[in-house]
Amino acid sequence: MSQVSNSIDSLRQWFRQCPLLSKSNRFGADYLGENPTEYAIYASPSTLKYRENILGESVLEDKQTQNYIFATRENYGSDVKQNSNNLAFFTGLIAWMIEQNNARNFPRMEEGRVTAIVPTLTAYPAQVGSDSAKYQIQIQITYRRN
Repeated sequence: MSQVSNSIDSLRQWFRQCPLLSKSNRFGADYLGENPTEYAIYASPSTLKYRENILGESVLEDKQTQNYIFATRENYGSDVKQNSNNLAFFTGLIAWMIEQNNARNFPRMEEGRVTAIVPTLTAYPAQVGSDSAKYQIQIQITYRRN
C-alpha cells in the first residue's frame, strides 16, 4: 500500500473521531457516492519543497505540506433551512479541526510527524444536483518528514 493511501486511511480514521460525523454513513477514499449522506477524503495536488544541499543537489526539505479535500454529499434543494444546515455542519467541522489542532491531536502519517492540520478553504457546494449536492472544504497537513 502506498504512503498516500495510508495517509488517506489515517485521515479518514482521524475524521471519524469527530462527533458531527455519523458512524453509520459511508466514508470513501477518493470517491463520494450519489446518496446523501456520505463522506470522502480526496488527495489534492500539493507542492513539494526542495532545498539545495552542500553538494549542490536538490533534496526534499524536512518540512512539507499535503493538501486534501473533505467532501460530503447532502440533501439539497429549495429548502433554505436544509442548505443552511449543510453549511452549518462545516462550520462545526472546522471548529472541531481547530480544536484538534490546538490540542495537537493529529492523524499518524507514514510520511512523517504531523505538526498542523488546518482548513484552507471554507465550505461550498462543489457539485449541485436537483436533490443533493457535494459540499467540500480543503485542508492542509503540515508535517516533518521521517
